[in-house]
Amino acid sequence: MRFILNKTLNIIIVGWPIQLINILTGLLPNSKVTCSIRGFLMKPFFKKVGKNFQIGSNVIINQTKKISIGNNVYIAHNNWINGSGGLEIKNNVMIGPSCVITTTKHIKRNKSIRFGGHSFGKVLINEEVWIGGNTSILPNVEIGRNTIIGAGSVVTKSIRKNSIACGNPAKIIKENDE
Repeated sequence: MRFILNKTLNIIIVGWPIQLINILTGLLPNSKVTCSIRGFLMKPFFKKVGKNFQIGSNVIINQTKKISIGNNVYIAHNNWINGSGGLEIKNNVMIGPSCVITTTKHIKRNKSIRFGGHSFGKVLINEEVWIGGNTSILPNVEIGRNTIIGAGSVVTKSIRKNSIACGNPAKIIKENDE
């Protein structure tokens, strides 16, 4: 019973306000000003958020109280982000449109995936990272500093710093010297 009460309170206290912010600001053009306003309004619902947080329209974020965001972070429109296992996004990160960042995965129990439960794993996105659109980042992944993840990639394992990685699964294709 306590579990259901906690879930319900989380939806009322965090989920509804974020959904309302998305609806009200979704009527405005997806500009730098609107993204900044949306980030400012959503800021109180996260574990921690630095300055200049910008977030595009139609971004679905679950478990915001387990998500820390650094300075100068931009999350483009139509992303789906789950922070249940812990998510940290450091300074100067850009996340392209229509990405999925998940810190949970379904597990099979008693021949059921649907009712088998979840396992959790933290995701860490370090400083100066650019994640191309339509990328998926799975649990237990760290993306190193000064790294570019190519559009459409599926990041299943950690990527070291100063790299350019892409593909499914994402693999380092070049060292990023810039």
